[in-house]
Amino acid sequence: MNKAPIMSFEVVPVPTGRHCVGTIKYDLEDTYRKDFIFPNGRLIPVQIYFPMQMGVHETFPKIFENRAPGPFEPLKVKVHSRKADLSLLEGSNLPIVFLNHGSAVAMTDYSFLAEDLSSNGYLVISIQHDLKSDHEGPKFWEGRSCSRNAKLIDNLLFVFEWLKEKQKTLFNGKIDLKRIGFIGHSSGANSLLFWSNRTLDSFYRDTRTALLSRPDQTDVKECLILMESTRFSFQLNCSYPLFFLLSGDRGNYHKETGCDDHIALAGHKVKYYKGATHISFMDHGYINPEVKLKLPEPYFDGTLGERKSFFDEVRKDIREFLEEHIGRGSL
Repeated sequence: MNKAPIMSFEVVPVPTGRHCVGTIKYDLEDTYRKDFIFPNGRLIPVQIYFPMQMGVHETFPKIFENRAPGPFEPLKVKVHSRKADLSLLEGSNLPIVFLNHGSAVAMTDYSFLAEDLSSNGYLVISIQHDLKSDHEGPKFWEGRSCSRNAKLIDNLLFVFEWLKEKQKTLFNGKIDLKRIGFIGHSSGANSLLFWSNRTLDSFYRDTRTALLSRPDQTDVKECLILMESTRFSFQLNCSYPLFFLLSGDRGNYHKETGCDDHIALAGHKVKYYKGATHISFMDHGYINPEVKLKLPEPYFDGTLGERKSFFDEVRKDIREFLEEHIGRGSL
């Protein structure tokens, strides 16, 4: 391994789109999931990133989520999104992108990607699935249990229903619920794969909106983007376009085990990024904060130039995949 770069940044990468980015947080409550911890219903914090007027991308203090369980501490760095009301939402027919964090990471630790997509015509919704108040799960959750995935799936379903309810009021009819991209990192990616393989027949009765489409919904467009997924259970018929973004050291292993052939046979896209590690695909990988944890790998294994190029490449690859499969909004 190369020595991890020493230099750290205090600001996430500048968005590539022409529109400034606004952000707003909501604490949603799923009243159908009540327990001793959440007597009013399961708490689902969301942070929404949205395009505003065209302008220069200035820097602002980061609005971070402090209810994530850790051990990664939310980064208090400068970002390019500012707290704003949704009345400033610009554009029309904006596709939705759901952003799902990895284990022990806050939903606000993917600013590098959320801000870039919003500046280019997407409404991005980042969801905090894991909370400090959650009970610690059993050891078998790591490998075999459906419960860990179920929490993310139920949260996504609830937020989607909330979007349908608020589409004309809060979002002023400017979002397109028939064009959706799902992005997940690590465990967030694993849950998306689990979900896409087990689409319930209840979706077949709803022809108004998307959320894992079916063949007769010709106007529905959806895709899944999976950053550092550690599971490879996916549909061979390629019902949903899948894009695997993986660390460079996975390449040889996947060739030896046949994963590459399996992905190619299914028709999915895969790309390995030199120098990237499992924890590179979040703000920490770019900022490179002081390591206070005993990590098995650096945030990025390469030079400063390679690190910057990696984030430029990841954002470009994701933008192009989304535009190919769900398009972008009118700005």
